[in-house]
Amino acid sequence: MQDYKLTINMFGEFSIVNEAHSLITSKAKSPQMNMLLSYLIANKETDVTKDKLIDVLWPEENSNNPSGALRNLVYRARNEMSEFFPGSQVESILLVGNTYHWNPEIECDVDIYKFEQYCNLASREENPDKRYFFNTQAHLLYKGEFLPMFRMESWVMFRSNYYGNLYTKCILSICDYLNAHEKYRDILLFCEEAINVHPLEESIHKEKINAYLKLGEVQNAMDYYYSIVDLFNQKYGLDITSTMQDIYQSILSQMPNQHVDMDELVENLKNDKNSDGSFYCNFDIFKNIYQINLRSVRRSQSKRYLLLMTLSDLNADSELTVDIRQEMDILHGLMSRCLRRNDVYTQSSFCQFSLIITVANEAGCNTVVKRLRERYTARRQHSNVKLTIDIELIM
Repeated sequence: MQDYKLTINMFGEFSIVNEAHSLITSKAKSPQMNMLLSYLIANKETDVTKDKLIDVLWPEENSNNPSGALRNLVYRARNEMSEFFPGSQVESILLVGNTYHWNPEIECDVDIYKFEQYCNLASREENPDKRYFFNTQAHLLYKGEFLPMFRMESWVMFRSNYYGNLYTKCILSICDYLNAHEKYRDILLFCEEAINVHPLEESIHKEKINAYLKLGEVQNAMDYYYSIVDLFNQKYGLDITSTMQDIYQSILSQMPNQHVDMDELVENLKNDKNSDGSFYCNFDIFKNIYQINLRSVRRSQSKRYLLLMTLSDLNADSELTVDIRQEMDILHGLMSRCLRRNDVYTQSSFCQFSLIITVANEAGCNTVVKRLRERYTARRQHSNVKLTIDIELIM
């Protein structure tokens, strides 16, 4: 068994690898078998009852024979795992009484356990240099969120949040150390790597902006701040918090003390990197634009309509699925390219976009709706996802 040590990764993608065999998560593999293996490995120091596994694997199904389905799945998983130990009778999943557990005699190197170990060592270490070393080792192990293919499972959400918080603490400790040694370029590199795998942690973005300011690169800090606002608004449909807005004031305080004339102001206001597409904004700005349209519509010869576009997964009770996430990206890209430049839209919930259009009459509105529906249908990747479009005249 010593020759067949397993390397198991759960950050970014679930995989099991050794010299004899490899199992890497993909749509070609059984999702339930992967979940069974990942759950047992993630809880390898715990005996898991049959009922608990059934709840994890089939949380909303009412099978007439759940125990039989579990036995069949365990059988398939054992056969898959036997490929890692050719010529040996190694049982990866053990059944003792009413509980299953991962075989503790199998030698394996699991990223989540090594990561947690380094984080714990760092938190207890008083020597700054050693603490920095432990944190950098933890940083290298974190390749992305915990089991992203199962991110909607409640047990995965909890663990993912736990590991994400540990990783944020790790990166901030690294930045503290580098700040103390005035190694601001290194901070930029660490933050860039961290943001690639943990993009929504504002405190890491703030560390990067502060590093730019420490280097005297105020314009880079301002440009990066605006890129973060766009990232949160356009890709994730989120607003930045007040703490991020506070750092904007820090940037302004270090900007050169110079005035702009009217021509420069007009040029800056007109400058729009996305002028070829429709206008995307966060929900608060969208609400203000709606209020402006509501006040001016009676004086206008044209009509304004509010459209609500909703995606729903016909195969799932829960609205938020991986398929919907992917279809939301498709719909977002479609709207940014296919709408007119004076149309305004926002992401109003995790599965909805809201849109304000200005047309001459109801027929014009119907034309826009038809075009959107046809182009989305041509581009969608999941036939189980349905698009619903509700229309309301702004008056």
